[in-house]
Amino acid sequence: MEKTQPGVLILGGGVAGMAAAQTFAGLALDVHLVEKAPVLGGHTARWACMATDACKNCGACLSIEMADQVRRQENLAIHLGDTVTGVQKQDGVYEISLGNQESFNVKKIIMATGFNPFDPAGTPSFHTEIYDTVITTAQLNELLRQDQLSERLGHKKDPKIAFIQCVGSRNREQGRDYCSQVCCKISLRQAEKLAYLYPDADLSCFYMDLQIIGKEIRPLYQRLEKQIRLIQGVPAEILKDAETGMLSMVTEDRQTHTRTAGLFDLVVLSVGMQPANGNLTTAGLLNSLPNTWGFFNTGSAEIADDVIVAGCAKGPKDILASRQEGRVAAARVIRALNLIPAPEPADRVLVWGDGPQAVTTAETIASKGFSVFMTGAGQSLGPDSPVTALKEERILSVSGTLNQFSLLYDADGSKQTFDCAAIVAAPAPLQSLMDAKQVSRQVTGLEEFAHRVETDPDSYPNNTVIILDLFGHEKKQWARLALETAVKVRDLGKKVSVIMNKMLVHGAQGQQLYDTARGNGVDFFRFETAKDVDVRADADTFCVSIREATLPDICMDLTCDCLVMPPTVLPALSFEGIAGMLNQSLDSEGYLQSANTRHRLVQSPRRGLYFAGTGHDEVDAADLSAEIEEITALLRLQALDGKENNPGVEINQKACAQCLTCIRICPHSALVMNEKDRPQIVPDACFGCHLCVANCPALAIDSASLATDQVAKKATRGKTVILACERSATLAAGSVELPDHVDLIPISCACRISSDLILKVLINGASKVVISGCHLHNCQSGTGSHAAQEGIQKVSALPGLAPETVRWEPVAANETKKMEAIILKA
Repeated sequence: MEKTQPGVLILGGGVAGMAAAQTFAGLALDVHLVEKAPVLGGHTARWACMATDACKNCGACLSIEMADQVRRQENLAIHLGDTVTGVQKQDGVYEISLGNQESFNVKKIIMATGFNPFDPAGTPSFHTEIYDTVITTAQLNELLRQDQLSERLGHKKDPKIAFIQCVGSRNREQGRDYCSQVCCKISLRQAEKLAYLYPDADLSCFYMDLQIIGKEIRPLYQRLEKQIRLIQGVPAEILKDAETGMLSMVTEDRQTHTRTAGLFDLVVLSVGMQPANGNLTTAGLLNSLPNTWGFFNTGSAEIADDVIVAGCAKGPKDILASRQEGRVAAARVIRALNLIPAPEPADRVLVWGDGPQAVTTAETIASKGFSVFMTGAGQSLGPDSPVTALKEERILSVSGTLNQFSLLYDADGSKQTFDCAAIVAAPAPLQSLMDAKQVSRQVTGLEEFAHRVETDPDSYPNNTVIILDLFGHEKKQWARLALETAVKVRDLGKKVSVIMNKMLVHGAQGQQLYDTARGNGVDFFRFETAKDVDVRADADTFCVSIREATLPDICMDLTCDCLVMPPTVLPALSFEGIAGMLNQSLDSEGYLQSANTRHRLVQSPRRGLYFAGTGHDEVDAADLSAEIEEITALLRLQALDGKENNPGVEINQKACAQCLTCIRICPHSALVMNEKDRPQIVPDACFGCHLCVANCPALAIDSASLATDQVAKKATRGKTVILACERSATLAAGSVELPDHVDLIPISCACRISSDLILKVLINGASKVVISGCHLHNCQSGTGSHAAQEGIQKVSALPGLAPETVRWEPVAANETKKMEAIILKA
């Protein structure tokens, strides 16, 4: 009897659904993906690229690439423009009926039905049904993607544009007392994009509490605060000025304490997320029940056995978190169906770090069956820990890649080696109360304060002041700990005040916690700059003077018995050295892992190398748990693959000069020295970027499809040739009809570009050559745009070549309009 494969249903073809589908690739599994829209990608597929002179890490382009990949997946049946109309479960198997009368059986269901942007039409004071220049962030995305914004602005070169935050979020009256997590990041990126497109624009942002959270968001805010007006407080109504025809909003001028009307050409409502239409009906079919918001992100939601909810169907989140949840959901299915064998003892994993988060990471991975080792001599490990301490004094070097890493380290004066299949970098950042102690040496650290309230509440003083944001944007873990502890203090009948610049209300119930604190009598005071706060201390008490933001001319004095501040968190001094040994980049703030969205949240350009904890991103306990679960899933999948990856490149050992250029330049560390001391490509670690092919001085690295002569022969005499990255420009050009004078040749990556390739294409008869690849910092291999521009500069410097003969055009996969313009200009 033929053995049948188990089936899985994925409801939703957005980022989370596609990520789940990709995780199932290559497994003995029948996967069905049902999407009600006629195309894959969800809302993200309709979003604009936020790149300016470089990628801004919005991640919108990823959905286009993911859709292209899943369409070619062998074990996946995609049902577009269809919905599930019936679900019957019997003996652990679901019979699924679709609207088109098709039916099939599955054992597990992943619900990834996404979200809908909040419709502000239900908020009469914004008059969206009357004024076409009052739009939402979703509509602005569409205008930018279709290159229609200029028309909406009346072709003004210096438009006045305002953003209003928290429309449809953080609103108890509307039953949406939650933060949508993404709105502030979306608005800040859109504002930066507008400032780039319209250098003379006048931009304003009205907000309640800007949620400055996550990798690269603080630097983004720091850039923007010099370019736009950031105004705390949300206007109540949008009107139209009869004289100018512009939009008018009344706001309070903090300097003059008067109410003034500001005039704007465009007002953008930063709308929150709400459950997708039909979510409740779909949940009912699955014998599940969302919470009162319509999501599944709190304990009150009910989820049936064999159903997993992921992405924005579970709760509001950004693109990268949705992709992570899709992968994790698929991993849970894989584990439940026993599709992957348990890890072998030889599958050794090294966790680099020895702080509490590293211990949690190591012990959790060990509990899944892996042999786990830790650096730092295991100083934080308990006596019964399943993790083995690597008794090193310091790590000297790291070589190798996926399934064949080798560390050289110093142990008691002798050099030792350690081999492992994977590395999880989880070192702790620098955490110090030095800044707080400069305010007063009697300041109590927030963690100590929370611990004492928990363990010995009766001994704590009767009046406490907590100060946040004094030394920069507060970390979300401290904002949450401050709120939670303040509530506990009030429950004890003691007085507590919180002084802050803004309040972070991240997570499913962050806004509710903030509301609870206020309702329980915690006093909140807001300052605009650190200069508005002054602390004086004597032997027993503190006096905190504050110019409250809403009453700037009045200096308020708060006295307390206990002054509490969180520690300052900074990149550890060791991070630069760790990044160097791992052959990885730091982000712009000096933390581990670059901000490149192609590899985040936990992966890297070096296969088998992962990141976890606050050493690489701003994570709390829930985030760390999700990171560990994704890493564990990836570890199991990397150990599974019986099929050898074919990257399409191979070293001709007879021609190799052993100069080791390939090993030095490979952005993926996919080349190693073999037992004969010759360079060798590790197929499973290679991304096929062809940087080694383009840079080998001896021309000793062969390509199966992108050898210089092979590419050059595709050029047609007299035509413009576009060499297009297959992950960006090729996808952007997918629906564009090429004119007769243009040839588009897909290449694996802009890394393939070299001066000799460009010259060969020109010699073969091309009239012009356009290289089009990912924006700076968005290349999967990190160096594509640099490699392409370097090749162009070398060729352009040759005598007799017209300036426009060779040029570079960065483009993202979702920039079809820009690609059309590039082709028309060709």
